[in-house]
Amino acid sequence: MLTAIDSFCSIVVVIMLYRWVSLHQLLVKPLLFHIANLLFLLGMTPWLDSVARYSIWLHSTQSVIVHHIAPLLWIMALRHSVPMDVDSERNRPSWKITTLLVVFALLTWLWMLPAVHPLLMQSAIAYSGMKWLMAMSGIALCLTMLTHHVDSEYWRRLNSWTVTLPLVSLGVLMVTIPDIYQSAHANMHHHHMMMANVPESLQFDSYSDQLLGGMIFLLAASIYWQKDMLSRGFSGHTRSVTE
Repeated sequence: MLTAIDSFCSIVVVIMLYRWVSLHQLLVKPLLFHIANLLFLLGMTPWLDSVARYSIWLHSTQSVIVHHIAPLLWIMALRHSVPMDVDSERNRPSWKITTLLVVFALLTWLWMLPAVHPLLMQSAIAYSGMKWLMAMSGIALCLTMLTHHVDSEYWRRLNSWTVTLPLVSLGVLMVTIPDIYQSAHANMHHHHMMMANVPESLQFDSYSDQLLGGMIFLLAASIYWQKDMLSRGFSGHTRSVTE
């Protein structure tokens, strides 16, 4: 039942987002938008929950897809309402938006904290709940940026602190400290018991599992850092248009 509800809600979210952006004529790159939809649905798949609960690198992949990559592609696919030459003060996000970004940054850490990870692994409901918190904060990030152009200097600085920096710091910790999850999981499952719940082709030893997870976070950070270059690969970065 939980699996069916989870899948249904994910599809409903994508449909509602598509209808909303179409109604407001915000969609300027449909292909990129639908790629983001597919990635989001993939990241929200309950089957991925069932294996990511037992694997650091799959957990990291799901986190990055739902919380970072799909929202970034949505942002790049939609029209922004603030002109490029807008006064910097007018383009400064409100304290509510800044608070949202701070929460976004904290959730990046919370889902992967060694002290929290074992608790999420024990409960499919808790894990799914955290996944939905990540998804909703990612969508909220996308929608708030539509009224504050992503090419502004303020947004670049804000995103460096609230998106890129948490990804980099978490990735570096996972790459440089190979046993940060081992001690947290010692009283719960041995690594080989955890891997028994993961398809054989996706299984890694404990060190490689965590190392790959850290590299995934660093890759996501580099994508955000180079989002202007990435956008040019999809026929140029979205420029704001005033009607």
